[in-house]
Amino acid sequence: MNSIAETTAGLFLVIGVQSSGPLEAERICSALIQKLSEGSILNLDPSTWQNAMQKVPNQVDPATASKTLNRTMAVADLPSTLASICADAADGDKAGVDLAKPISVYLSKYGEPTAFNCFILDQSDSAKIYLSLTCLAVFDGGSPGSFAVTSTLLKACLNLSNKDTQSTIAQVFGRFGPPSDSPYYLRVLL
Repeated sequence: MNSIAETTAGLFLVIGVQSSGPLEAERICSALIQKLSEGSILNLDPSTWQNAMQKVPNQVDPATASKTLNRTMAVADLPSTLASICADAADGDKAGVDLAKPISVYLSKYGEPTAFNCFILDQSDSAKIYLSLTCLAVFDGGSPGSFAVTSTLLKACLNLSNKDTQSTIAQVFGRFGPPSDSPYYLRVLL
């Protein structure tokens, strides 16, 4: 890899239906963006993103998984490979959305990404918000065109049909509007 082109990137993505007001997922996303923007030195550090996600209240069945994937590919294929890993982890096809394409388009702006955090909030089901945070790091695999990708995945769900959960989410995130059209935020409509 070209060490000059090494980049770290982060993306927030909300999946939801068209609505007249902000979705709960958008409010949560906006709050997390604001929180992560407070510490500009560590705002792309994976542990900072993981800590921020774990502070979202009333999570049901939170889970964490880490693994290393060894892939041989051309450097130009890194964005699409990283996008596919994030889309698969978020189960975007469950919502009927191809997430890999918009994530890959976003990543392709960064040349050769060596680290990527992707936080997906899926509110395609009005009764639930599925949270998925994928933190990826790319390393030289030891042979030409070979890369090792380490992946840490955090997943959780917010049950909005539970009145206590809905009340807590409204209380904690209700003052936030949808994120602005920041370059690190995408909204996918169903």
